[in-house]
Amino acid sequence: MRKKIIAITAATLLLATACGCGSQQEPDSTTAKTPNVSAQQAKPQQQTAEKTAQSFVDEFNANSSTQITDVEKFTPSDANGPYYRTEYRTGAFSDADALHGRIGQSSVDVLVYGAVHGYGENDMLRVYVDGPHDEIDSVFPTMAKTLDPSISDQDIQSQLAKEYPSNDLVYAATHKLIESAYVDGDHAFLDAKIS
Repeated sequence: MRKKIIAITAATLLLATACGCGSQQEPDSTTAKTPNVSAQQAKPQQQTAEKTAQSFVDEFNANSSTQITDVEKFTPSDANGPYYRTEYRTGAFSDADALHGRIGQSSVDVLVYGAVHGYGENDMLRVYVDGPHDEIDSVFPTMAKTLDPSISDQDIQSQLAKEYPSNDLVYAATHKLIESAYVDGDHAFLDAKIS
């Protein structure tokens, strides 16, 4: 008898639960909550703050008397492309936003990279400059400041004074974003975290 009562009680509970699930009301579309207006406005602001290769070029040009000109998009992972570098074969450059341009007699490549075949995000910005040493010396400070406004002029000048390639900006007390930077004769390289 006791087993029958337990079985009937369990069956009743099961039936009540099943009936209760089917009778839930759908929310009325007229009373559905609308997204928070401030959340909608915050999203476009984040998008405008996103760093692209073009935004770097624009910011550099706004702060330098020597302009980056003749800018063209390129695909870094294209091994047959005119601006291909060996390091572009890695997955981190598969979805890169990349521009090639000129600064006086020098060439410049600007890449926003990091996402690997659609996974992750492009959260790094890299700049290569190849050309006459005196030209590189004149544009390197502005490029470093464009990538990392926290770096002091003194730390930048200390980097340029090195007789050999060094990565001293990474160890500068004022640095926050640059992860690698050096000048080596007719070649300069900067790499920074942008998000």
